Amino acid sequence: MTQRDYYEVLGVPKGASVDEIKKSYRKLAMQYHPDVTKEDRKVAEEKFKEISEAYEVLVDDKKRQLYDQYGHAGVNSQFQDGSFSWSDFSHMGDLRDIFGDSMGFGSIFDMLFGRQSTRRSGGRDARMDVEISLEEAFKGVKKRISVPKFENCPKCQGTGAKEGKVVACPDCKGSGQVRVVQSRGFSQFVQVGPCRRCRGTGRSATNNCPECDGRGKVQRTSHIDVDIPAGVETGSRLRIPGAGEAGGPGEPNGDLYVVMHVKPHSLYVREGPDLIMEQPISFSQAALGAEIEIPTLDKKARVSIPPGTQPDTVFRLRGSGMPILNEASRGDMFVRVKLKVPDKLTNEQKEILRRFAETEGEDKSMLGKFKKRR
Repeated sequence: MTQRDYYEVLGVPKGASVDEIKKSYRKLAMQYHPDVTKEDRKVAEEKFKEISEAYEVLVDDKKRQLYDQYGHAGVNSQFQDGSFSWSDFSHMGDLRDIFGDSMGFGSIFDMLFGRQSTRRSGGRDARMDVEISLEEAFKGVKKRISVPKFENCPKCQGTGAKEGKVVACPDCKGSGQVRVVQSRGFSQFVQVGPCRRCRGTGRSATNNCPECDGRGKVQRTSHIDVDIPAGVETGSRLRIPGAGEAGGPGEPNGDLYVVMHVKPHSLYVREGPDLIMEQPISFSQAALGAEIEIPTLDKKARVSIPPGTQPDTVFRLRGSGMPILNEASRGDMFVRVKLKVPDKLTNEQKEILRRFAETEGEDKSMLGKFKKRR
């Protein structure tokens, strides 16, 4: 299979700085997180591997120099088996910085190395979706959320038995598992699975608990305070250990995953850690130059408009964007200027503009001939 250009994979120019490469990798890594991406999981895993291979090369000065000079042939020898595999990836710390343990790093780790969770069987994980404003995502915020979930019955302590009295399940003899023998022709097949009667617990109630009707669980709503850090974006996950569904007696609870949804803003468009806004300016400001005040999320900033600025010119305010999660740095703000044409002019203003037009060689007789239709 033909390998794509590493710069193209990360969407950066060949002269990109290390910071620009890291920023692009961060954005793409968030996009192809297995629990967030809208793509097919296998497709997402392949794309995640592709961007990580490009990042492994371009963020390393030696490998990048070899790649720039000799292409893919120059860096394949740097990989253990002659081509990239996850054992060659040396920036796991960067992934942890991007996702953090609370942001689903474990999912990434399992995806990369095909490992299963070592957590004991217990309660199921729960998910809650939380909507926040861009300002809250900028500063960080504490939110109280209500989580409906199943908890162990307080009356029977999750046993399902009246007064908590249980005996060994008669069907599985307390093992929690049953063997099913199936005969097919001259062969027999033995399958081992969880006991249906005790649901794999090995315990059975002689009399069902009247509170939970023998299920051992009751539905309750928990109120949890969640500290949302600055820099989260739509799709970011916060993991709250033990706040999910209750496990059985002696088993751990599941975890709660809080998924962020940042509402659209009336002034800014967010792209990763960067913010983009449009700022109207007058004809005189564009032609003569001016210094204008720009609102950012935490303060006022000033932008110098040089004389002769054209519509759609973009100005960059470094470090005025969103905080970058788990980092001390911030993204940038990009201000695109739009020419605001006045719809009402005084007679004096009209005369000034006519004289200006004449100096540019425009036909005076044609000025003002077209009237607004009523």
